[in-house]
Amino acid sequence: MEKKWHIHQPDKKLVDKISRAIKCRPVIASILVNRGIFSVKEAHAFLNISIDDLRPPFSIKDIEIAANRIYDAILRREKILIFGDYDADGVTSTALLMEFFRYTKADVSYYIPDRLKEGYGLQKKHISEIALPNNINLIITVDCGSSSNEAVIAANDADIDIIITDHHIVPEKLPEALAIISPKRSDCSSGLSNLAGVGVAFYLVICLRKHLRDMHFWDSYPEPNLKNLCDLIALGTVADMVPLLEENRIFTKIGLDLINFGSRIGISALLKAGNYRQPIDSEDIAFKLAPRINAMGRVDNAKDAVELLLTDNPHTADNIA
Repeated sequence: MEKKWHIHQPDKKLVDKISRAIKCRPVIASILVNRGIFSVKEAHAFLNISIDDLRPPFSIKDIEIAANRIYDAILRREKILIFGDYDADGVTSTALLMEFFRYTKADVSYYIPDRLKEGYGLQKKHISEIALPNNINLIITVDCGSSSNEAVIAANDADIDIIITDHHIVPEKLPEALAIISPKRSDCSSGLSNLAGVGVAFYLVICLRKHLRDMHFWDSYPEPNLKNLCDLIALGTVADMVPLLEENRIFTKIGLDLINFGSRIGISALLKAGNYRQPIDSEDIAFKLAPRINAMGRVDNAKDAVELLLTDNPHTADNIA
């Protein structure tokens, strides 16, 4: 059956202006205007996605406090623990921070709770059973932590600082953590409330990299190109089903380009294991890649999923995938 598209006809003068300026067919310009794009500048930005179009991180509440504390932990060789979640968003968030910290030579490890045995989120027992025995000085949560009041109290009593990065709805009473990085806080004016947990973690990395640059840290170490993390962000963002608008659209477009180029061995191994043809799109992430990552965390061990995303060894990647 042949389909016939009926497109709402917006202001013709505006359509003609955009069509001429960006050298596209009028039907494309009409679609752009119908999506709320009313200027040539907006049209260029929409069609020519760049990581440089991301809004800066500094309007996110507590993010500079967090960057300062992490910088001190790196310099002092303090023990940092990344505490993640077992779904694809939490796994990619954990892998993203671990990969960035490789460049800093930080003393960092990660922990993801067992879904069936431990449940969701940072709990009081994680302080006594994991952080204290391992002499952890700083805990950074990803994709969780906004409701972990009891755990934060236990950490504070043990002189362990906690930085929370999360994107879930925040409770009325926030934990008394050193920093709570959540665009959903009522006192956060960033306008980034649509980010997934991995997007929030990435914004912390943006701020931290700049802080390290300002402190001349990268004079001694190679400064990472954060664009190379966008495959992880795309995977976590699409998997968590947040709106693919604004920053999320940028992450997904750049991330898909990296995935289809074969930039990350672990993701390529997943594609091969599932016999998925490339190029893939966001729908393939949602219904093919993300379920395989989620299955590792919800049925087996999410650590395998993190290691898959971090490994540089094709043999290891194939065995895990």
